[in-house]
Amino acid sequence: MASRIWHILLEQRLLLLLHLAVAITRLRSADAGHSPPTVYHRVVGENVTFYCPAAQESQLQFLYFQKDVVGAKPIFFNGYHFSKPLPNRRPNTEMDQNHTKMHIYGLNLSDSGEYHCFYMYKDTASDDPIKIQIYLNVTAVFSKPEMTVKCKEESGVPSDCNVTCHSHNGLSGKWMEWNVTGNINKEMWKVLLNDESPSRDELVSISSTANFNCCGDEVKVSCSVDRFTSETVSVCSSKVPPDPSYKFNSAVIAAIVICSVFVFGLLLFWWWKNRTTGSVERNTVEEVIVLNNIRGEPMGS
Repeated sequence: MASRIWHILLEQRLLLLLHLAVAITRLRSADAGHSPPTVYHRVVGENVTFYCPAAQESQLQFLYFQKDVVGAKPIFFNGYHFSKPLPNRRPNTEMDQNHTKMHIYGLNLSDSGEYHCFYMYKDTASDDPIKIQIYLNVTAVFSKPEMTVKCKEESGVPSDCNVTCHSHNGLSGKWMEWNVTGNINKEMWKVLLNDESPSRDELVSISSTANFNCCGDEVKVSCSVDRFTSETVSVCSSKVPPDPSYKFNSAVIAAIVICSVFVFGLLLFWWWKNRTTGSVERNTVEEVIVLNNIRGEPMGS
């Protein structure tokens, strides 16, 4: 009997602790509306996940995210309702299985702004949903710059070089920074052109061209924008090319070899032919001498 009473008391205490835990969680969720806003920082093309601190142990009546627009109606992004589907969800958004998180994919600059999460429980006594404030800041970063070099030459040595640096998909109003090292002063090079052109939604491509007067030694050049720096290139190389009269390419070498083999073959054929002709002539002379000796002998002897 005492054991049964002990089990009943234990079950009641456990139920009391469970209700207390749920109440504390709800109090924390309710207080979330007075907490400082959550701020997210992302780059164009990345993804973000908004979190609404609703108690997962409780039954939600609804939870949804919307974006505030100055002077216009808020934009509904995505959400959950326990009894009906919510229409007009943004195509690049998705709710998680617990209905407390929203994923936004492929961010654009226009996604920046202030958002709110609204939620309410089924058994709540209040008619006002809990409101959570969220800020999203989307920026863009230029791609790693790429460089091209075009030089004018005199006798095979560069005399004047134009170096162009390109980068894409960044924010308007930024320019290339040139990094020049070597035995060269500011008077020996200058920036000729800075250009900006649209590349994709709300983003631009930029380029910059610098001219280098090759009257000194070789210099190393690179360019930078945002957090990226291009590969370093060599400009105004002072190395004098070898004398063209001493350049032998593979075609010339092959022609020399073929001619040498041909001449050697002719000499070999001439030598063989002379050797054969001399042998025949010697044999003919020997036969004539033998015949003459035979004719000169007397008949009876």
